[in-house]
Amino acid sequence: MPAFFLSSTKGPPRKKMASKRGLKDGDDKEARLTRRRRMMEKTEISSDEDEVAIRNDRISDASEGEYEIEDIARLKAKEYLQKLHDSGKTEQEIGETLKEDAAIKSGTLRRQLADLAELRDEEEVVHKAHRFTPLCVAISPCGKYVVSSGKESSIVKYDISTRKIVGTIRRTKNGGDDQKAHHGHIFAVAISSDGKFIASGGYDAVLKIWDFATLNHVRDFKGHRAPITALCFQLKTNCLFSASRDRSVKLWDLDQMGLVDTMYGHQDAVVAINALQKQRVVTAGRQDRSCRLWKVEDESQLVGL
Repeated sequence: MPAFFLSSTKGPPRKKMASKRGLKDGDDKEARLTRRRRMMEKTEISSDEDEVAIRNDRISDASEGEYEIEDIARLKAKEYLQKLHDSGKTEQEIGETLKEDAAIKSGTLRRQLADLAELRDEEEVVHKAHRFTPLCVAISPCGKYVVSSGKESSIVKYDISTRKIVGTIRRTKNGGDDQKAHHGHIFAVAISSDGKFIASGGYDAVLKIWDFATLNHVRDFKGHRAPITALCFQLKTNCLFSASRDRSVKLWDLDQMGLVDTMYGHQDAVVAINALQKQRVVTAGRQDRSCRLWKVEDESQLVGL
């Protein structure tokens, strides 16, 4: 009997103890989970605050940079105005000068030069550097050099002041496949506004870039699928436009040495191209009898029939 009473008294307390321990363990787990959640929320809040702070710093840095640029531009404008006032010009003359500067910057300035041009027969110079018919010519921006090319795949550079040939790019007979000169007729040459590059294109459909001073080969661009017919540089930039018999017009950036854009619209070969200071180019087709004004930045074109 005593043993029976002892065993019966020990049983229930053990169950109660076990249940109490279970409750304590559950409470501990919930407490730990809540603590972890609080820690996670704190870390998330702190990380979000850090991101916001970083963004604010970047915005403040950018705004400070913009303010600095504006301040520099404002100071330069004040200095320029002060120079105009110091030169003794009147307010009206200063206004005309500012209008002319704005027109030059926007590429809309017009000057009448025909009355100032003088042609003298005794100053004509004839060069016969080409073995076959010359097909294209370009004058350097400084007005001291002339570059011509023709059917024999050569490019000739002339010095107008000395009336002499100063350089020639010619394809040799036994030069192999690694020579840099054109293969076939050269239909177009152009000189960059800064006088740094010569661009040439022709029957081989390869756009070649040359160093103007040394006539060394710089780069080849292959993108046209038919002969290149016309080339022109955008004024005051190294952006080059090329036209081809494949009916496309391409824009190249010689500062980055890469293709920028390809424009389609002509129904036949493009035979003429020209551009001014704005990123707009005028082209003329052959059998489609259309002239097109391309607005490169707007990705649009105007067609004139």
